[in-house]
Amino acid sequence: MAFAEDVNGAERHYVSDSSESSPYKYCIPPNEQERARLDLQSEMINLTFENKLIWAPITLEKGAIVVDSGTGSGHWLFKSLAKEVPSTVTLRGIDISPRMFPLPETIPDNTSFISLSVTSLPEDWTNTVTLIHQRLLMAALQAYQWKTAISEMYRVLEPGGWVQLFEPKDWFVTPCEAITHHKIRRTRDKLIADLRHVTVNVIEYLQNWLKEAGFVNLTAQKREMPTGSWAGERGTLSMNATLGAFEAMKPLVIKEGGFGIVSTEEEYDAVLADLRRLCDDTPDTYFQYWVFTAQKPLP
Repeated sequence: MAFAEDVNGAERHYVSDSSESSPYKYCIPPNEQERARLDLQSEMINLTFENKLIWAPITLEKGAIVVDSGTGSGHWLFKSLAKEVPSTVTLRGIDISPRMFPLPETIPDNTSFISLSVTSLPEDWTNTVTLIHQRLLMAALQAYQWKTAISEMYRVLEPGGWVQLFEPKDWFVTPCEAITHHKIRRTRDKLIADLRHVTVNVIEYLQNWLKEAGFVNLTAQKREMPTGSWAGERGTLSMNATLGAFEAMKPLVIKEGGFGIVSTEEEYDAVLADLRRLCDDTPDTYFQYWVFTAQKPLP
């Protein structure tokens, strides 16, 4: 189904991809509110990783091709990396939904956004891509889909090419037991783990899956994003980005009957407010992020 949405005076055209049968359906509605949240989240992750955008030991030179998998709003590719690489580098953002792609008239000639899944990349990309960047698909893929995606990444990378995968620990690191066992965590797990069977603790498996696919020179590095007003403005922004994701899940949680944990939208809102209060009042509450890098071996 095609439709249009007015964005700051411009019309963004979409094709609906919300088929109930789709195994890659978003659990968070892709709309302008989600675009803003993704942009904020991307900025916070950039800050957490010292604004270093490329963690693979590689220099992007003329003719290089970069793929941003699960690009969402394209913030990392379009608003961050594009400012740091020459225009002779080809930038491609891919996502199952085109709904949050930048407006075509704002995209430079070396950048494109394509609606497709990382589990099925174009055949003519084989052995051509220099770097694949991917963030935050922990709530999107089941284990077998992860393995397929990593195999596809391996196929399309040129020999010597690199992949970098950014994923978080599945819940807050905190001294507060009430946060650790919070109702929001339980509803999220019911929605994405029990109902959709995705692998929320993906950081425990990524290195083995990369090895199994044939990658070499694996590295893993950890950073912590302070979350809650105890950490000042940075912590508040992190909390806003995190709660925004849980807020966007509310219609799906209520549609499923609240999983026996919450009954109404008002109750869900109260539970969200409680999580914010706990994080605000608990120093040393963090979201832990990891970056995994790996190389396709040379012949």
